Amino acid sequence: MEASVLFDELATSNGHIIGVITLNKARQLHALSADMFPLLRRQLLAWKSDNRVVSVLLTSTGEKAFCAGGDVKSLQQALVATEGYEAKQQVVSCYFTAEYQVDYLLHNFGKPLIVWGDGIIMGGGLGLFMGASHRVVTETARIAMPEITIGLFPDVGATWFLNRLPHPGVGLFLGLTGASINAKDAQYLGLSEYLIPTTKYTDVLNALTRLDWQSDTRLHHQQVDKLLTQYYVDADFANGNLVNHQALFTQLSVYTELTDVMACIQAHESCDPWLQTSVKKLLLGSPISAHILYRQVNQYTELSLAACFQLELDLAMNVCLNADLVEGVRALLVDKDNKPNWLFKQIKDVPADFVDALFVSPWCGLYHPLSKL
Repeated sequence: MEASVLFDELATSNGHIIGVITLNKARQLHALSADMFPLLRRQLLAWKSDNRVVSVLLTSTGEKAFCAGGDVKSLQQALVATEGYEAKQQVVSCYFTAEYQVDYLLHNFGKPLIVWGDGIIMGGGLGLFMGASHRVVTETARIAMPEITIGLFPDVGATWFLNRLPHPGVGLFLGLTGASINAKDAQYLGLSEYLIPTTKYTDVLNALTRLDWQSDTRLHHQQVDKLLTQYYVDADFANGNLVNHQALFTQLSVYTELTDVMACIQAHESCDPWLQTSVKKLLLGSPISAHILYRQVNQYTELSLAACFQLELDLAMNVCLNADLVEGVRALLVDKDNKPNWLFKQIKDVPADFVDALFVSPWCGLYHPLSKL
């Protein structure tokens, strides 16, 4: 059985090392299973403290995806098979704690960390992607946070990065609808600074090994930025979707109630298939998930990155055990009947105190698994 993650060390021309991490579950679109997080964290920590390592590249095998997200199907099946509330809590806590530790480590790696965003980049995959200091998208990139379709919520640091997008209302719309965006959209939002054709991957990797890595490590980020910019090509990339609808997103940002946001979206007339598909995901998604996301982008805009991950772990625990996750994954990924029986049928039906309870930490002052981030 092949390893789910591959690690390699490439020698540079002046005696340093480029670390290469390759996600290796192409048939599953590199869905992040629980076994992958300890492997990733251990190697990242080793390379972070190794003075020979000047940069790390994070990529994947195959052509379809960088990473389609967390392996929520296995998580759901583990929850169904586990008896007892405390045992279920342990399943959820172990998975999400390990995932968020890796994401946070990527954000704080220090050395130039390049991610090669080829194909599908969704959910947990976007968590890995956003942690890198140098984020590359290719012409095949398709980015989304579609958690509303499975009864989860935008996590893996989304409370942080959705609130820091440069255009009003976009984070709200992307989180509510799970809309898929392309390479041009990623540039529009600042999710990626580098648009590089997928055929240039080997050239970029070879150029990294030939780079004259200066003894002053403070220059390394600038060197990588200059190198990647040289491979930037704009001609082959599709036009973006988001810029054409910015007026709608801006309008959404002024409302103070989720029901008003919903009314505005449903009243908006457009013949754009992209927008129609996005709105359909919202209308079919979990009403609870919509309420969680709305609070994430309205009430938690000032949290530190560490506090965002701590909040999301609290939410993940409560949502997986008390809300729509198990049913949503069943409907979309297990039985595939696409008929989830959500706890509440419409957004207006969800009681405020039910949502309040989801934001209460299950540790309630006890030792939080992510307290040392």
